[in-house]
Amino acid sequence: MGAGPYGLSVAAHLKHRGLSVRTFGRPMDTWSHRMPAGMLLKSDGFASSLCAPVPGWTLGEYAARSGIAYGDRDPRVVLELFTEYGLAFQEHFVPDLDQRQVTGIVRADGGFALTLDDGTDLAARRLVVAAGITHFAHVPEPLRGGGDVVSHSSDHRTFERFAGQSVAVVGGGSSAVEVAASLLDAGADVHLLARRAIEFWPGPTPAHVPLWHRLLWPESGIGHSLMSKLCQDHPDLFRLLPTRIRLAILHRHLGPVSGWWVRDKVMENARVRTGLTDIGVRSADGRAVVTLRGERGSTDEVRVDHVIAATGFRPDVDRLEFLAPDLRADIRRAGRNPILSRNFESSVPGLHFVGVVAGGTFGPLLRFMVGSEFAAPRVASHIAPL
Repeated sequence: MGAGPYGLSVAAHLKHRGLSVRTFGRPMDTWSHRMPAGMLLKSDGFASSLCAPVPGWTLGEYAARSGIAYGDRDPRVVLELFTEYGLAFQEHFVPDLDQRQVTGIVRADGGFALTLDDGTDLAARRLVVAAGITHFAHVPEPLRGGGDVVSHSSDHRTFERFAGQSVAVVGGGSSAVEVAASLLDAGADVHLLARRAIEFWPGPTPAHVPLWHRLLWPESGIGHSLMSKLCQDHPDLFRLLPTRIRLAILHRHLGPVSGWWVRDKVMENARVRTGLTDIGVRSADGRAVVTLRGERGSTDEVRVDHVIAATGFRPDVDRLEFLAPDLRADIRRAGRNPILSRNFESSVPGLHFVGVVAGGTFGPLLRFMVGSEFAAPRVASHIAPL
């Protein structure tokens, strides 16, 4: 269930093992419709591939076949290239993808009964939920008072409608900075409002890096640091950590950091305000009034035409409303995330979760595409052992 990078990777591995598989969802939907057009991926090219069950299907190999410029680290991967690659992967490995949406799941006869958006009912012995991030868009309560003049960053792909308007972007992470850059390109007057200072990844890695630097800051598919390297290489060890420590690492590691390539455009052209302890929004005369409180208690107001909450995504099993309430209630949690076995199976037998919602068990790796290289073979080998 789900046709993003994780769902397609798992489906490809299961089908390769000869299992009867039905895959539901719109292919690469979040990437095609809910991210800024022209965006550069924060992950390096070598860490931006779906996981194929046979050789020849990395992003680099696809780009080479297609005659498209590509680099493992530079040039950065353009969103449209990644989406095109994902769709080609789907057409090759999951050609029978069913684009209907699953609207309801209940337990039935030792398995599950599914209802699709056209009313069709189906039965399944096992389910793999690869819901991605769309279900988890988070708008903080203080921003919800703006009604129609407030939207989430995932509601937008292009920003031409904001040309000549004033727009406040709330958030200090990659999404906020990318949205601010796209708004500037569209001709909007942009306010970028954040609680903390906005941080950026350093520029391209030099060709020759000293040995001591490589030891202290090793390269990985989720970032350049010893912690990132450990999280990528040892997700099974991460699963064995106490829940409190797992959630603390998941929350704190790899926080809101943006790509260096948009730094100058945004920091030199947007009205950037950081160090804000409280940001609230209300609607007045068809516009948004943004109330700002500083660290020393000072208050201010900014009036804009629209507010975009680039406030990220919060994985939460209870946001997966297609799962029946009693089914959700039986899923053991680590925070808001399901506790999973080493095979990604939840406390409900036959119900598996992959992708960002599996981060509470396996760590930050599952928030990145490169995590599919760990999840897809593991799930497939458990469900359909050779």
